Amino acid sequence: MVSVRADVGGGVRHCLAPWWKVFPVWARQELLLLIREPMVIIFSLVFPVVMYVFIGIPYGSQEIQPGVKFIDMMFPALIVTVAANILIMGLPIYLAALRSRGADRRYAILPLPGWIFAAAVLSAMLILVIAAATVIVTVVAVRDGVRPSAASLPFIGLILGSITWLSAFGFFLGTLKLPPRTIQALSAIIFFTLFFGSGAAIPIAGLPQILQDILEWNPLKQWLDVMVGYYTQTGVSLTQKLRLLIAIPITIICAITGLILWKRR
Repeated sequence: MVSVRADVGGGVRHCLAPWWKVFPVWARQELLLLIREPMVIIFSLVFPVVMYVFIGIPYGSQEIQPGVKFIDMMFPALIVTVAANILIMGLPIYLAALRSRGADRRYAILPLPGWIFAAAVLSAMLILVIAAATVIVTVVAVRDGVRPSAASLPFIGLILGSITWLSAFGFFLGTLKLPPRTIQALSAIIFFTLFFGSGAAIPIAGLPQILQDILEWNPLKQWLDVMVGYYTQTGVSLTQKLRLLIAIPITIICAITGLILWKRR
C-alpha cells in the first residue's frame, strides 16, 4: 500500500499508493478478519431464516387483502432485517472489538485516509449482507415465490437507500467512545427496538394509540412502509414518501460524525 520513490536529492521518500490500489487490499483484509468470527456469520445467516420459519411458514400463505399474502408483506421486512442485524449490531460490535485490541491506534500511524478504512470495513459487512439476503431470497422464492416488483427500480432503490442509512448509523454507533460491552448492549437495544417497533416481527396495531403514533417516526418502519407499498403495489402515500427525506440528513450527519470520532482515536 506504500510505494517507495527516490527523491531528487538522492534520498528515499514513502508515499501512499493510489486509493484504487489501497482499497481492494484493505477491504480483503477486513473481510478475512470478519469471517474469522464464526458466530457473527452464523447469527447473520441464521436469524432471518429462523424468523421466516416461525412466522413466514405458518402465516405466509394467508391472504391479507385481495392478491396480497402475508409473505408479501413480510418479504421486504426480511431483507431489511438482514441488513439492520448486520449493520446496527455487527458493525458497531466489530469496530468496538478493534478498539479493544488497540487496532485503531495502530491504524492511526498508517498514511491511510479515514474514508478508505471506513469504506473497507463497510464493504466487508455489505458482502455479508448480500450473502444473508441471498439466502433469505432463495428460501422465500423456492417456497412462496417472489413478486415481479422485487426487480423494479423503485424497490431496489429503496433497499440500497435503507442499507446506506443503516451503514452510516451503524458506523456512528461503533465510533462512540464507549466500552465494547456498552456498545454491544446499546446496539442490541437499538436494533430490537427498531425491529419490533417497525412491525417486522409482529403487528403493532394492538399497541396503545400513543405508542403507535410514536412508532410512526421509527426510521425502520418508515422504510418498510414504503418498501411494502412498492413491493405489493398497494400504493404509497405522499406522507410516507416525505418521511423518508429525514433519512438524508441523518445519514450525512452519522457518516461525518463517525469519521471524525474515528480519526480522533
